[in-house]
Amino acid sequence: MTRNLTVSASQVLSTQDLKVRPERDVTEIVGYFLSAAEAVVAHWVEYSKGLLLFVMVPGDARSGEFYIYDRKQGSFWLLSLTDSVFGGYSLADMRQKIKDFRLLDFAEDPSRLRAAKG
Repeated sequence: MTRNLTVSASQVLSTQDLKVRPERDVTEIVGYFLSAAEAVVAHWVEYSKGLLLFVMVPGDARSGEFYIYDRKQGSFWLLSLTDSVFGGYSLADMRQKIKDFRLLDFAEDPSRLRAAKG
């Protein structure tokens, strides 16, 4: 049986929304994003065009969500995975989801997010 593993993406915040210049250090930009989301980064993978972030609510082991930061556009995107999981992922789930859904492809080339826009 073949599963249809697809990803949809929704733009959630931009550097403009966060009132921070997109030229700022990416660590600062992500810090502003995390403050707005009241969350912490549990995993971070950085490429020249984008970042894959696995973000969690402190104290909630099954709250993890995947985000892409598009450096060129200065925008954060929430990734929704077609796997019937609602409410977030655990750290134990994270690596397999990254592999199964090829999430690093979006961080390497965030322009793919437009095709996944849902």
